[in-house]
Amino acid sequence: MRLENLNNPMQIQITLFGLPRSEVMKSGFFRGMLESPYLGDSKEGSIENPIVFEEITRITPGDMKSLLKEDRTPSFSPTEWASAYRLAEMWDFAQLRDYIFKHLDKSVKDPVPRIEYADLLGFEDWIVPALARLCERSEPLTIEEGMRLGIARFAEVCKHRERGRDLSNPSEYEKWIDKSVVLRAKE
Repeated sequence: MRLENLNNPMQIQITLFGLPRSEVMKSGFFRGMLESPYLGDSKEGSIENPIVFEEITRITPGDMKSLLKEDRTPSFSPTEWASAYRLAEMWDFAQLRDYIFKHLDKSVKDPVPRIEYADLLGFEDWIVPALARLCERSEPLTIEEGMRLGIARFAEVCKHRERGRDLSNPSEYEKWIDKSVVLRAKE
């Protein structure tokens, strides 16, 4: 793409990206920035004055490429979906964020990665059901899974797996798990 054809240029590290104004204006974040007479310069978002994302934002060119991919199919890796979700959430692209969430929800099924993505992206509703699945499964937790969960969550799962052995109905795991322990476990 030629530089003069870029719409609303954004610079991340040394890479320049451009989004059509119609797409940028779907974002509450960018709409507020570009329409406010009090923010930035009237030339903000031009070739001469791109919107620059400093290193402090922790946005990488790879994050932006994930967000801008034309073909948003479930064949993306969960890591690519998560990068795109973070930006859609940060920049208030509600429709895109909801679309990405649905694909993440479909694609991340294993309990331990689901908990990790829940922590990364703030999906608290995913944590207790994923822990309950770990309680219900017949295979023991591995050392790696315990390390990835953290000691509080690992102990909570072990406690309820033991409790479930003594009862005839282990489907009560979600009720037994102490949300106050597992939701603050990664703080």
